[in-house]
Amino acid sequence: MTRQDSGAGHISGRWIAGTAAVVIVLVVGTSLLVSGVLSGEEPAATVLTTSPAAPPPPVEDWYDLTTYQTVESGAGHETLASISIGVGKEPFARGIRGSAGSSAAQPANFRTWSTAGRCTRLSVWIGKDATSVQTEGVGQFVIRADETDAVTRQASIADAPQHVEIDISDVDRLTLLDVRAGRDAANAWGTPRVFCSAAPGKAV
Repeated sequence: MTRQDSGAGHISGRWIAGTAAVVIVLVVGTSLLVSGVLSGEEPAATVLTTSPAAPPPPVEDWYDLTTYQTVESGAGHETLASISIGVGKEPFARGIRGSAGSSAAQPANFRTWSTAGRCTRLSVWIGKDATSVQTEGVGQFVIRADETDAVTRQASIADAPQHVEIDISDVDRLTLLDVRAGRDAANAWGTPRVFCSAAPGKAV
């Protein structure tokens, strides 16, 4: 449909199949002005998407084993705020004393934690409790990785503290076991700690 009017200018409108379109044209003299095009079809919506934020990386740190619950333990281990070992001059902050009679066949002095692949290192000092009433005997100290004895050491009360640090990257269950005869000096574990991406159990 086209409609024309006489005069200095004219307005032209046209129907376009499939859409409702209006073109407004104003002719003034020899000048041609196009007002615009209006369409009955709505433009496609623009959808903005964002990727979910990546979780923060785990924070690795040293964890004091004495402050976390064990998955298994004997009756002979006692947690102390500090412990002196052998002829060492300085006490260790946080420690474990094994004072019961304990053997490999009948362990009483032991604790087991679930490290479950979260931990990579164990650090601990071992030896005899310097404040023990008994002063005789040689204690045996075993660090067990799952079912394997990873480290075995011996110490008397006249020995200096021994530092042990081992890789426990593939260990699910970590056990500290000490062997002691009934009349021997008590055994000692100084500052037992593990380097992990998460705590080795629930806090005590």
